[in-house]
Amino acid sequence: MRKFIEHAGIKGGTVVGIGALSSYVLGYYDIHKEEYQRKEYSEEVELVSCVGNIAYKGSEPITHLHAVVSNSEMETRGGHLFEGIISATGEFSIIDSDIRIERLNKGTGLPLLDLPNKL
Repeated sequence: MRKFIEHAGIKGGTVVGIGALSSYVLGYYDIHKEEYQRKEYSEEVELVSCVGNIAYKGSEPITHLHAVVSNSEMETRGGHLFEGIISATGEFSIIDSDIRIERLNKGTGLPLLDLPNKL
């Protein structure tokens, strides 16, 4: 996705998507350890919902995505989406903010959004 963001000249924005995955990596941020815990899955699932944002850390575009998936038994799991291999389809929309959005480390252990105060 990074190459697409750079090629399209996206400065920051919102990402939404649905589709199907054949494998994926989900996680959550352990606030006490100040690190992400990750778990890999290899199974066909529906990507029920994927939402997130695009911002820059220095010159590198960063996508921060959360996802909910559903298996063949209609059981769901969700979390931070680190990786995913699209199987049948992936339908995503990016709403460009038209202003550059940065991620800054403000002492929390996480590079958080630094949203400009603009209308």
